[in-house]
Amino acid sequence: MIKKRQLLLMTLVMYSLLLMVSDERAQAGFWENVYNGVEQFSNLPEEVNKLQQSYEQTMTELSSAKENIESFQAHNEELIAQNQYLMEQNESLTSMVSQLQKAEEQRMKTQKRVTTTVITAIGLILFYFVLVRIIRYRMQRHSRL
Repeated sequence: MIKKRQLLLMTLVMYSLLLMVSDERAQAGFWENVYNGVEQFSNLPEEVNKLQQSYEQTMTELSSAKENIESFQAHNEELIAQNQYLMEQNESLTSMVSQLQKAEEQRMKTQKRVTTTVITAIGLILFYFVLVRIIRYRMQRHSRL
């Protein structure tokens, strides 16, 4: 057992000498890698915290976006209802305008008929007076002769 320990101790000493004697870049790279690994390992909690904060911020933005979508959907439904109401009102106004146009046409026809009747009556009355004058004139003339 002592020989095994001596052999192990001798191997460790040789390995240590080999590391010290070997190229400096390899040694610096090894310790730098070890240092960087430890540093990265020690930075993991900070990165986890950053990721957690980023996740919370994303969730906040997502909930805000959901609220905006719900708000827009509610507003859109209100606009659709308002649009339907306005379309019904438009149809009502269109029918009312149509009825008013028909009433106006009827009034114009009636007015034209009344005007025609009045002009015809005035014309007949004038024709009667003119005809009576002509007949009187002829009769007077015929009676003088």
